[in-house]
Amino acid sequence: MKFKISLLTLTVISLTGFNTGAAANASAAAEVTVDWSSFRVTSGTEVNAGIAWYDKSSRVDTRMDTPYGEGTYSSDWVTPLTSLQTGSGIRLLTSKADVDPYMLHAYSQDVDPAFGDAVTTESYRTGSFTGAGTGATTFSVNYSMNIGLVPGSGTNDVAAAWVLLVVNDFGDPNRSLSSRKDLFLNANLFGSLPTQATGTLSVTLPTTSIGRVSFKVTTHAYANVSGVSEVPLPSAVWLFGSALLALAGAHRRQFTAGTSI
Repeated sequence: MKFKISLLTLTVISLTGFNTGAAANASAAAEVTVDWSSFRVTSGTEVNAGIAWYDKSSRVDTRMDTPYGEGTYSSDWVTPLTSLQTGSGIRLLTSKADVDPYMLHAYSQDVDPAFGDAVTTESYRTGSFTGAGTGATTFSVNYSMNIGLVPGSGTNDVAAAWVLLVVNDFGDPNRSLSSRKDLFLNANLFGSLPTQATGTLSVTLPTTSIGRVSFKVTTHAYANVSGVSEVPLPSAVWLFGSALLALAGAHRRQFTAGTSI
C-alpha cells in the first residue's frame, strides 16, 4: 500500500522549523485536486459513450507577483504538464500546477514575512463535441481541496481555493451552466470556517442541442501573507505533525522489512 502525504500536509510539518513558540512566520497554503478518472458525461443511461470529441485541451499556469506568470498547454488530456515557480532567498513561495491523464492539481504556498507577494496557481481542462439533439446530458467530476492560514500583520492575508465546472451549449437555446465549490480564510475568519472539502461537481443540460457543447474544469489555489503572525500555532498542530512523521517512519521501516524478505 502506498503512503501518500499531500503537499499541504507537508507544509504544516515544515512550519515547525519557523515556529518560535511565542510567534511564527505568517503562512498560507491552498491545494486543489480533481480526480479526472471520475469525469463522466452521461446521456440517458449511457456514460462516456458515443462522444466524438473534436476539441480537447489541458493547461497549467503558475504566477507570483514577481516574477510574472508561466504556463504550458497541450491539445489533449493525456500529456503530463507541470509548471513550477519558487521564491529565492527568504522568499518561501511555491506555485505548482500539474495535470496528467488521471488528475488536475494546483498548489500555492506563501511563507514570506518580508514581502507582500501573492501566489496564484491554476490548472484547466476543456473539451467540446456536437450535441445529439436528444434529452438531458450530465457532466460530473470529483474534487478535493485543503487550505491553511496562520495570519500575519497584513490586512490582506488570505488562503483560498476553488474548483469550477462550466458547461456551454452553443445551440438553440444558447445556455451556460456551472457548478463551483469554494474554500476561503482570512485573518477575520481564521478558525471559524471549514479548511477541507471533498465532493462532486455536477452540471445537467435539460436538453442537448445539435450545436456545439463544451465544458471547462478549473482548479484555483491562492495564498498571500505578510509579516510575523501574532497567533502562535496551537500545540495540536505540532502533535499532528509529529504523528505524521512517526507514521511515515513506521511505513519506511515496514517497507524496508518487506523488501528484505
